[in-house]
Amino acid sequence: MKMKKGWKVLSTAALLAVLAVTGCSQTAAPAPQDTGSNAGAAPQQEPAGQADMTAKLRLNLKTEPPSLDPPKGFDSTSNEVLNATMEGLARLDQKHVPQPAMAEKWSVSEDGKTYTFTLRDSKWSNGDPVTAHDFEFAFKRILDPNNAFPSAFLAYYIEGAEAYNKGEGNADGVQVKALDDKTLEVKLAAPAGYFLHIITQPTFFPVNKKVVESNPKWAENASSIVTNGPFKMEDWVHDQSVKVVKNDGYWDKDSVKYAGIDWIMVNDENTQYQMYKTGQLDMIQTVPIDLKAKLIESGEAKVEPEAAIYYYRMNTQMPPFTNANIRKAFALALDRKLLIENVVQGKQIPALAHVPIGFPEPDGTDFREKGGDFFKDNDVEQAKALLKKGMEEEGWTTLPPVTMTYNTSDTHKAIAQVMQEMYKKNLGVDVKLENKEWNVFLAEQRARQLQFSRSTIPADYGDPINFLELFVTDHPGNRINYSNPDYDALVAKIRNTADEKERFGLMHDAEAIFMNDMPLVPVYFNTKVFMDQPNIKGILRHPVGTLDYKWAEIEKK
Repeated sequence: MKMKKGWKVLSTAALLAVLAVTGCSQTAAPAPQDTGSNAGAAPQQEPAGQADMTAKLRLNLKTEPPSLDPPKGFDSTSNEVLNATMEGLARLDQKHVPQPAMAEKWSVSEDGKTYTFTLRDSKWSNGDPVTAHDFEFAFKRILDPNNAFPSAFLAYYIEGAEAYNKGEGNADGVQVKALDDKTLEVKLAAPAGYFLHIITQPTFFPVNKKVVESNPKWAENASSIVTNGPFKMEDWVHDQSVKVVKNDGYWDKDSVKYAGIDWIMVNDENTQYQMYKTGQLDMIQTVPIDLKAKLIESGEAKVEPEAAIYYYRMNTQMPPFTNANIRKAFALALDRKLLIENVVQGKQIPALAHVPIGFPEPDGTDFREKGGDFFKDNDVEQAKALLKKGMEEEGWTTLPPVTMTYNTSDTHKAIAQVMQEMYKKNLGVDVKLENKEWNVFLAEQRARQLQFSRSTIPADYGDPINFLELFVTDHPGNRINYSNPDYDALVAKIRNTADEKERFGLMHDAEAIFMNDMPLVPVYFNTKVFMDQPNIKGILRHPVGTLDYKWAEIEKK
């Protein structure tokens, strides 16, 4: 399929600026070493009224967090709670740049491969000191093959990590070492200028070695969870609510200007919106589809960029998606512009490739703009021809049944229904729809049990390789049994290429292989649509990174 060049990136200046400073290339230096004066600095925001130190932020998680064990809870719901209650070596600031957190400073060797972190004095919520030994234990625990944590791949940049995780090495070979209680040394397999951004991800939060070793179920209830972040656990009623309060033992407690957070779990967008309108919620992260355009136009709902893609995965070992031409037919048969304008309505951009907008090349251009499109939107005639060709290749006169699965949500349901109509109209294919609650959906998708399933993939860190590495053979992020030896070899080469111009060229080559195989249906490049109450200030929404409530303020009414 010929790639269409010259695609214009729309409204991405802010996102490009953000990613340019988060370490998207080897030439982007790590955060300055003289960062002590910035550590814990509050976000710059418009002048606020007097903060209500006794108020609690009232939010909606929508659903039960799958896990509050950092490397196990590798999803947006779990990460939202984890980022409030725990903290790693670095934390993203208001400019989305890694700044000292549990580490008060760090140094990087001349070859860019050895990071030495000096920890500050800090305590766990049970009073124990947070030590470099906790970090060493946590980092190696991420990789323990017996744990099978879904986020383990993020640590593969560390020397010896991948071998240990794949059962080809041992924990002693993982080059993470506590030199003493306050000094942690991490050696990388190859230079990675975005490593500091990677370790702001909740996967890399420390865990209390003593607590974890004494209680395997430590992260399952409020009474046993031990944390080190701005807030500590107060109450967790499973499938109903999570409550946290300010952690007075946190090293930067003076930056926390309110009493805590109360999350409810209401997975209905209309109910959530009514709770917001009646003052029962301080912020919502989605708005009802039928009101979205109006709320955005009026300025009540805000839109911010996000380096993320919304797509449907096709399981390459489940017919009919065993055939590449049929997979391509399903990708080409959608009218994304129509879907965005009439259903999603969040100023998203049609996705005609895999890697989202917002990753700068070494020359400053955008990866997506340089890579271009891999197919045309709403190319119905080509889609029909590809479907016919694929069925002939398989000897099918009738297409095997297709089921689209999405997790329970009004928006996901509406998108799936429109896609269902488009497949019927454009391909003559009857597609069945099914929805599953988030925990069940996620477990089945990770187990590769779903045939055609929804995903939103935000960047875990600021580099295109994050999206490409997910689909190497047997990667935990793969979930669709996709396998191509040429693709695997290219991704491995990218990981070990230090020259940035060459590395970016290889990433374009890898994406071209992937899109020719087309194991997913790209739908759109995402945005964040949200509403904050007028008296809520300082919630940080990172284009690449987890929502951060540390610096939020609730003004007195």
